[in-house]
Amino acid sequence: MEEIARTLLNDTFLPKYFWAEAVNTACYIMNMALIRPILKETPYELYNGRKPNISHLHVFGCKCFVLNNGKDNLGKFDAKSDEGIFLGYSLQSKAYRIYNKRTMIIKESIHVSFDESNAILPRKDILDDISKSLEEMHINGKDHKGKGDGNNEDSQVDEVKTNNDLPREMKASRYHPLDNIIGDISKGVTTRHSLKDICNSMALVSMIEPKNLKEAIIDEHWIIAMQEELNQFERNNVWDLVEKPKNYPIIGTKWVFRNKLDENGIVIRNKARLVAKGYNQEEGIDYEETCALVARLEAIRMLLAYASIMDFKLYQMDVKSAFLNGFIQEEAYVDQPPGFENSDKPNHVFKMKKALYGLKQAPRAWYERLSKFL
Repeated sequence: MEEIARTLLNDTFLPKYFWAEAVNTACYIMNMALIRPILKETPYELYNGRKPNISHLHVFGCKCFVLNNGKDNLGKFDAKSDEGIFLGYSLQSKAYRIYNKRTMIIKESIHVSFDESNAILPRKDILDDISKSLEEMHINGKDHKGKGDGNNEDSQVDEVKTNNDLPREMKASRYHPLDNIIGDISKGVTTRHSLKDICNSMALVSMIEPKNLKEAIIDEHWIIAMQEELNQFERNNVWDLVEKPKNYPIIGTKWVFRNKLDENGIVIRNKARLVAKGYNQEEGIDYEETCALVARLEAIRMLLAYASIMDFKLYQMDVKSAFLNGFIQEEAYVDQPPGFENSDKPNHVFKMKKALYGLKQAPRAWYERLSKFL
Protein backbone atom coordinates (compact mmCIF):
# COMPACT_ATOMS: atom_id res chain seq x y z
CA MET A 1 0.00 0.00 0.00
CA GLU A 2 2.83 2.38 0.83
CA GLU A 3 4.43 1.64 -2.56
CA ILE A 4 1.18 2.41 -4.36
CA ALA A 5 0.77 5.70 -2.50
CA ARG A 6 4.38 6.66 -3.25
CA THR A 7 3.84 5.87 -6.92
CA LEU A 8 0.67 7.96 -7.07
CA LEU A 9 2.46 11.00 -5.65
CA ASN A 10 5.65 10.68 -7.70
CA ASP A 11 3.88 9.95 -10.99
CA THR A 12 1.76 13.09 -10.74
CA PHE A 13 4.41 15.30 -9.09
CA LEU A 14 2.06 16.10 -6.22
CA PRO A 15 3.51 17.50 -2.98
CA LYS A 16 4.15 15.07 -0.16
CA TYR A 17 1.60 16.71 2.13
CA PHE A 18 -1.07 14.95 0.00
CA TRP A 19 0.22 11.62 1.31
CA ALA A 20 -2.97 10.92 3.29
CA GLU A 21 -5.12 11.33 0.17
CA ALA A 22 -2.78 9.01 -1.74
CA VAL A 23 -2.97 6.35 0.98
CA ASN A 24 -6.78 6.55 1.11
CA THR A 25 -6.97 6.21 -2.67
CA ALA A 26 -4.56 3.27 -2.60
CA CYS A 27 -6.74 1.48 -0.01
CA TYR A 28 -9.85 2.23 -2.04
CA ILE A 29 -8.35 0.80 -5.23
CA MET A 30 -6.88 -2.27 -3.51
CA ASN A 31 -10.26 -3.17 -2.00
CA MET A 32 -11.76 -3.25 -5.49
CA ALA A 33 -8.87 -4.63 -7.56
CA LEU A 34 -6.70 -6.83 -5.33
CA ILE A 35 -7.70 -10.48 -5.71
CA ARG A 36 -7.08 -12.67 -2.67
CA PRO A 37 -4.86 -15.65 -3.65
CA ILE A 38 -6.92 -18.38 -1.99
CA LEU A 39 -10.48 -17.06 -2.23
CA LYS A 40 -9.99 -15.66 -5.75
CA GLU A 41 -12.12 -12.64 -4.88
CA THR A 42 -11.50 -9.02 -4.06
CA PRO A 43 -12.19 -7.65 -0.57
CA TYR A 44 -15.17 -5.76 -2.02
CA GLU A 45 -16.68 -9.04 -3.28
CA LEU A 46 -16.12 -10.75 0.06
CA TYR A 47 -17.83 -7.94 1.96
CA ASN A 48 -20.72 -7.10 -0.40
CA GLY A 49 -21.23 -10.42 -2.19
CA ARG A 50 -21.01 -8.91 -5.67
CA LYS A 51 -18.39 -7.65 -8.07
CA PRO A 52 -17.48 -3.96 -7.84
CA ASN A 53 -18.41 -1.39 -10.46
CA ILE A 54 -15.21 0.39 -11.46
CA SER A 55 -16.66 2.74 -14.05
CA HIS A 56 -16.35 5.67 -11.63
CA LEU A 57 -12.60 5.26 -11.14
CA HIS A 58 -10.35 8.00 -12.51
CA VAL A 59 -6.64 8.72 -12.72
CA PHE A 60 -5.30 10.02 -9.41
CA GLY A 61 -3.94 13.55 -9.68
CA CYS A 62 -5.54 14.34 -13.02
CA LYS A 63 -6.92 17.76 -13.89
CA CYS A 64 -10.61 18.20 -13.21
CA PHE A 65 -13.25 20.90 -12.98
CA VAL A 66 -15.64 21.10 -10.05
CA LEU A 67 -18.92 22.96 -10.28
CA ASN A 68 -19.05 26.21 -8.33
CA ASN A 69 -22.13 25.93 -6.14
CA GLY A 70 -22.83 29.65 -6.30
CA LYS A 71 -21.85 30.55 -2.73
CA ASP A 72 -19.34 33.11 -4.01
CA ASN A 73 -21.96 35.38 -5.63
CA LEU A 74 -21.03 34.59 -9.22
CA GLY A 75 -21.44 37.28 -11.82
CA LYS A 76 -23.16 36.82 -15.13
CA PHE A 77 -19.94 36.02 -17.01
CA ASP A 78 -17.96 34.36 -14.21
CA ALA A 79 -16.80 30.78 -14.67
CA LYS A 80 -19.23 28.17 -13.41
CA SER A 81 -16.47 25.77 -12.40
CA ASP A 82 -13.09 25.86 -10.70
CA GLU A 83 -10.02 23.95 -11.82
CA GLY A 84 -8.92 21.32 -9.37
CA ILE A 85 -6.89 18.19 -8.76
CA PHE A 86 -8.52 14.80 -8.31
CA LEU A 87 -7.37 13.34 -4.98
CA GLY A 88 -9.59 10.33 -4.42
CA TYR A 89 -13.02 9.19 -3.32
CA SER A 90 -15.30 10.03 -0.43
CA LEU A 91 -15.80 7.40 2.26
CA GLN A 92 -19.33 8.55 3.14
CA SER A 93 -20.89 9.07 -0.30
CA LYS A 94 -20.31 8.69 -4.03
CA ALA A 95 -18.63 12.07 -4.23
CA TYR A 96 -15.05 12.73 -5.34
CA ARG A 97 -12.40 14.51 -3.28
CA ILE A 98 -11.12 17.52 -5.22
CA TYR A 99 -8.41 20.05 -4.37
CA ASN A 100 -9.79 23.40 -5.51
CA LYS A 101 -6.88 25.47 -6.85
CA ARG A 102 -8.73 28.75 -6.41
CA THR A 103 -9.81 28.32 -2.78
CA MET A 104 -6.85 26.02 -1.93
CA ILE A 105 -9.05 23.64 0.06
CA ILE A 106 -10.16 20.04 -0.45
CA LYS A 107 -13.88 19.58 -0.98
CA GLU A 108 -16.16 16.67 -1.86
CA SER A 109 -18.50 16.94 -4.83
CA ILE A 110 -20.26 14.76 -7.37
CA HIS A 111 -20.44 17.55 -9.96
CA VAL A 112 -16.97 17.00 -11.43
CA SER A 113 -15.67 16.81 -15.00
CA PHE A 114 -12.34 15.04 -15.53
CA ASP A 115 -9.58 15.79 -18.04
CA GLU A 116 -7.45 12.64 -18.27
CA SER A 117 -6.06 13.36 -21.74
CA ASN A 118 -2.51 14.05 -20.52
CA ALA A 119 -2.69 12.39 -17.11
CA ILE A 120 0.07 9.87 -17.89
CA LEU A 121 2.56 12.56 -18.90
CA PRO A 122 4.85 14.15 -16.32
CA ARG A 123 2.94 17.34 -15.61
CA LYS A 124 4.57 19.76 -13.19
CA ASP A 125 1.80 22.29 -13.66
CA ILE A 126 -0.56 20.04 -11.72
CA LEU A 127 -0.38 22.27 -8.68
CA ASP A 128 -0.41 26.03 -8.59
CA ASP A 129 2.79 27.90 -7.83
CA ILE A 130 1.79 28.85 -4.34
CA SER A 131 1.28 25.26 -3.22
CA LYS A 132 4.60 24.18 -4.72
CA SER A 133 6.47 27.02 -3.06
CA LEU A 134 4.99 26.13 0.33
CA GLU A 135 6.08 22.52 -0.11
CA GLU A 136 9.61 23.52 -1.14
CA MET A 137 9.89 25.89 1.79
CA HIS A 138 8.70 23.18 4.20
CA ILE A 139 11.09 20.49 2.88
CA ASN A 140 14.12 22.74 2.50
CA GLY A 141 13.66 24.12 5.99
CA LYS A 142 13.72 20.60 7.41
CA ASP A 143 16.77 19.61 5.34
CA HIS A 144 18.82 22.58 6.52
CA LYS A 145 17.88 21.93 10.11
CA GLY A 146 18.58 18.19 9.85
CA LYS A 147 22.06 18.71 8.42
CA GLY A 148 23.06 20.73 11.45
CA ASP A 149 23.92 23.84 9.48
CA GLY A 150 24.68 26.46 12.05
CA ASN A 151 23.90 29.34 9.69
CA ASN A 152 20.24 28.72 8.91
CA GLU A 153 19.63 32.30 7.80
CA ASP A 154 22.33 32.13 5.10
CA SER A 155 20.95 28.86 3.78
CA GLN A 156 17.45 30.34 3.62
CA VAL A 157 18.73 33.40 1.77
CA ASP A 158 20.46 31.14 -0.79
CA GLU A 159 17.23 29.23 -1.20
CA VAL A 160 15.34 32.44 -1.95
CA LYS A 161 17.92 33.66 -4.44
CA THR A 162 18.12 30.39 -6.37
CA ASN A 163 14.37 29.79 -6.59
CA ASN A 164 13.30 31.49 -9.82
CA ASP A 165 10.17 29.44 -10.43
CA LEU A 166 7.98 31.34 -7.97
CA PRO A 167 5.34 33.81 -9.16
CA ARG A 168 5.97 37.52 -8.77
CA GLU A 169 3.65 37.84 -5.75
CA MET A 170 5.44 35.02 -3.91
CA LYS A 171 8.88 36.44 -4.78
CA ALA A 172 8.01 39.69 -3.04
CA SER A 173 7.20 37.90 0.20
CA ARG A 174 10.20 35.56 -0.05
CA TYR A 175 12.59 38.49 -0.66
CA HIS A 176 11.38 40.18 2.50
CA PRO A 177 14.54 41.05 4.49
CA LEU A 178 15.24 38.55 7.25
CA ASP A 179 16.21 41.43 9.53
CA ASN A 180 12.59 42.57 9.48
CA ILE A 181 11.26 39.19 10.58
CA ILE A 182 10.70 38.99 14.31
CA GLY A 183 11.90 35.73 15.85
CA ASP A 184 13.55 32.64 14.38
CA ILE A 185 11.69 31.64 11.20
CA SER A 186 13.28 28.17 11.23
CA LYS A 187 11.31 27.36 14.38
CA GLY A 188 7.96 28.45 12.96
CA VAL A 189 5.22 29.95 15.11
CA THR A 190 5.78 28.99 18.73
CA THR A 191 2.82 29.49 21.03
CA ARG A 192 2.90 26.34 23.13
CA HIS A 193 3.52 26.54 26.83
CA SER A 194 6.12 24.38 28.46
CA LEU A 195 4.98 21.68 30.84
CA LYS A 196 6.24 23.69 33.78
CA ASP A 197 4.25 26.76 32.76
CA ILE A 198 1.12 24.66 32.25
CA CYS A 199 1.41 23.11 35.69
CA ASN A 200 1.99 26.49 37.29
CA SER A 201 -0.98 28.08 35.53
CA MET A 202 -3.32 25.18 36.33
CA ALA A 203 -2.68 25.76 40.02
CA LEU A 204 -3.88 29.38 39.69
CA VAL A 205 -7.02 28.87 37.60
CA SER A 206 -10.31 27.08 37.97
CA MET A 207 -11.12 24.23 35.61
CA ILE A 208 -14.88 24.73 36.00
CA GLU A 209 -16.69 27.44 34.06
CA PRO A 210 -19.58 28.76 36.20
CA LYS A 211 -22.96 29.36 34.64
CA ASN A 212 -23.99 32.21 36.91
CA LEU A 213 -22.79 34.47 39.70
CA LYS A 214 -24.04 32.09 42.39
CA GLU A 215 -21.60 29.41 41.24
CA ALA A 216 -18.72 31.84 40.68
CA ILE A 217 -18.93 33.61 44.03
CA ILE A 218 -17.98 30.43 45.92
CA ASP A 219 -14.77 29.90 43.90
CA GLU A 220 -11.80 32.01 44.93
CA HIS A 221 -10.29 31.86 41.44
CA TRP A 222 -13.36 33.45 39.87
CA ILE A 223 -13.56 36.04 42.66
CA ILE A 224 -10.00 37.07 41.77
CA ALA A 225 -10.97 37.21 38.08
CA MET A 226 -13.92 39.48 38.84
CA GLN A 227 -11.79 41.70 41.03
CA GLU A 228 -9.21 42.03 38.23
CA GLU A 229 -11.97 43.14 35.88
CA LEU A 230 -13.13 45.81 38.31
CA ASN A 231 -9.54 46.95 38.79
CA GLN A 232 -9.44 47.61 35.06
CA PHE A 233 -12.44 49.91 35.51
CA GLU A 234 -10.65 51.85 38.24
CA ARG A 235 -7.42 52.22 36.28
CA ASN A 236 -9.25 53.42 33.17
CA ASN A 237 -11.54 55.74 35.14
CA VAL A 238 -14.56 54.27 33.40
CA TRP A 239 -17.36 55.51 35.68
CA ASP A 240 -18.42 57.56 38.67
CA LEU A 241 -20.73 56.44 41.46
CA VAL A 242 -23.67 58.87 41.60
CA GLU A 243 -27.19 58.99 42.94
CA LYS A 244 -29.82 57.28 40.87
CA PRO A 245 -31.34 59.86 38.50
CA LYS A 246 -35.08 60.28 38.21
CA ASN A 247 -36.92 59.57 34.97
CA TYR A 248 -33.79 58.24 33.28
CA PRO A 249 -33.28 54.64 32.10
CA ILE A 250 -30.81 52.55 34.07
CA ILE A 251 -29.03 49.82 32.13
CA GLY A 252 -28.50 46.57 33.97
CA THR A 253 -25.20 44.69 34.20
CA LYS A 254 -24.24 41.05 34.40
CA TRP A 255 -21.13 38.89 34.62
CA VAL A 256 -19.95 36.65 31.79
CA PHE A 257 -17.52 33.86 32.74
CA ARG A 258 -15.24 32.17 30.24
CA ASN A 259 -12.27 29.84 30.53
CA LYS A 260 -9.50 30.80 28.11
CA LEU A 261 -7.83 27.78 26.49
CA ASP A 262 -4.54 27.34 24.69
CA GLU A 263 -4.05 25.37 21.48
CA ASN A 264 -3.86 22.14 23.51
CA GLY A 265 -7.25 22.74 25.11
CA ILE A 266 -5.75 23.46 28.54
CA VAL A 267 -7.28 26.19 30.69
CA ILE A 268 -4.74 28.98 31.09
CA ARG A 269 -6.91 31.83 32.38
CA ASN A 270 -10.25 32.59 34.03
CA LYS A 271 -11.84 35.60 32.39
CA ALA A 272 -14.73 37.40 34.08
CA ARG A 273 -16.25 40.14 31.94
CA LEU A 274 -18.73 42.69 33.24
CA VAL A 275 -21.10 43.59 30.42
CA ALA A 276 -24.05 45.91 30.11
CA LYS A 277 -27.47 44.65 29.09
CA GLY A 278 -27.40 46.68 25.92
CA TYR A 279 -30.41 44.94 24.46
CA ASN A 280 -32.54 47.24 26.63
CA GLN A 281 -31.16 50.37 24.96
CA GLU A 282 -33.32 52.31 22.52
CA GLU A 283 -31.92 54.12 19.51
CA GLY A 284 -32.27 57.87 19.73
CA ILE A 285 -32.62 57.76 23.52
CA ASP A 286 -29.65 55.79 24.81
CA TYR A 287 -27.41 56.02 21.75
CA GLU A 288 -27.25 57.78 18.40
CA GLU A 289 -24.77 55.84 16.30
CA THR A 290 -23.12 52.44 16.32
CA CYS A 291 -20.88 50.37 14.09
CA ALA A 292 -19.40 46.87 13.77
CA LEU A 293 -15.62 46.57 13.70
CA VAL A 294 -14.71 44.09 10.96
CA ALA A 295 -11.29 43.62 9.38
CA ARG A 296 -11.65 42.81 5.69
CA LEU A 297 -9.36 40.15 4.32
CA GLU A 298 -8.47 42.42 1.40
CA ALA A 299 -7.22 45.07 3.82
CA ILE A 300 -4.99 42.55 5.60
CA ARG A 301 -3.54 41.41 2.27
CA MET A 302 -2.81 44.99 1.26
CA LEU A 303 -1.15 45.63 4.61
CA LEU A 304 1.12 42.59 4.29
CA ALA A 305 2.02 43.43 0.69
CA TYR A 306 2.81 47.05 1.53
CA ALA A 307 4.90 46.00 4.55
CA SER A 308 6.86 43.61 2.35
CA ILE A 309 7.57 46.26 -0.29
CA MET A 310 8.48 49.00 2.21
CA ASP A 311 10.50 46.67 4.50
CA PHE A 312 8.28 47.39 7.49
CA LYS A 313 8.22 45.38 10.68
CA LEU A 314 4.77 44.24 11.72
CA TYR A 315 3.84 43.66 15.35
CA GLN A 316 0.75 42.06 16.81
CA MET A 317 -0.72 43.67 19.89
CA ASP A 318 -3.72 42.99 22.07
CA VAL A 319 -5.40 45.91 23.81
CA LYS A 320 -6.62 44.59 27.15
CA SER A 321 -10.22 45.66 27.78
CA ALA A 322 -10.20 47.66 24.55
CA PHE A 323 -13.72 49.07 24.85
CA LEU A 324 -12.91 50.59 28.24
CA ASN A 325 -10.65 53.09 26.43
CA GLY A 326 -13.39 54.64 24.30
CA PHE A 327 -15.16 57.80 25.43
CA ILE A 328 -18.94 57.89 25.00
CA GLN A 329 -20.81 61.08 24.19
CA GLU A 330 -24.22 59.99 25.45
CA GLU A 331 -25.34 60.10 29.07
CA ALA A 332 -25.62 56.53 30.31
CA TYR A 333 -26.16 54.98 33.73
CA VAL A 334 -25.62 51.33 34.69
CA ASP A 335 -26.34 49.29 37.79
CA GLN A 336 -23.58 48.37 40.20
CA PRO A 337 -21.82 45.06 39.43
CA PRO A 338 -23.80 42.13 40.88
CA GLY A 339 -22.07 40.81 43.98
CA PHE A 340 -19.90 43.92 44.33
CA GLU A 341 -22.39 46.56 45.39
CA ASN A 342 -21.24 49.43 47.58
CA SER A 343 -22.46 48.64 51.09
CA ASP A 344 -22.66 52.32 52.02
CA LYS A 345 -24.49 53.38 48.84
CA PRO A 346 -26.44 50.34 47.63
CA ASN A 347 -29.00 52.42 45.71
CA HIS A 348 -26.45 54.44 43.78
CA VAL A 349 -25.63 53.79 40.12
CA PHE A 350 -22.59 54.34 37.93
CA LYS A 351 -22.51 57.14 35.41
CA MET A 352 -20.47 56.01 32.41
CA LYS A 353 -17.55 58.14 31.24
CA LYS A 354 -16.15 55.50 28.91
CA ALA A 355 -17.65 52.63 26.97
CA LEU A 356 -18.59 49.31 28.53
CA TYR A 357 -18.87 45.96 26.84
CA GLY A 358 -22.46 45.38 25.80
CA LEU A 359 -23.34 49.00 25.14
CA LYS A 360 -24.55 49.66 21.60
CA GLN A 361 -22.20 52.62 21.18
CA ALA A 362 -19.12 50.85 22.58
CA PRO A 363 -17.62 49.71 19.23
CA ARG A 364 -18.04 53.18 17.73
CA ALA A 365 -16.47 54.83 20.78
CA TRP A 366 -13.42 52.55 20.66
CA TYR A 367 -12.98 53.03 16.91
CA GLU A 368 -13.23 56.81 17.28
CA ARG A 369 -10.57 56.82 20.03
CA LEU A 370 -8.24 54.58 18.02
CA SER A 371 -8.68 56.46 14.73
CA LYS A 372 -7.97 59.82 16.38
CA PHE A 373 -4.79 58.45 17.95
CA LEU A 374 -3.56 56.95 14.69
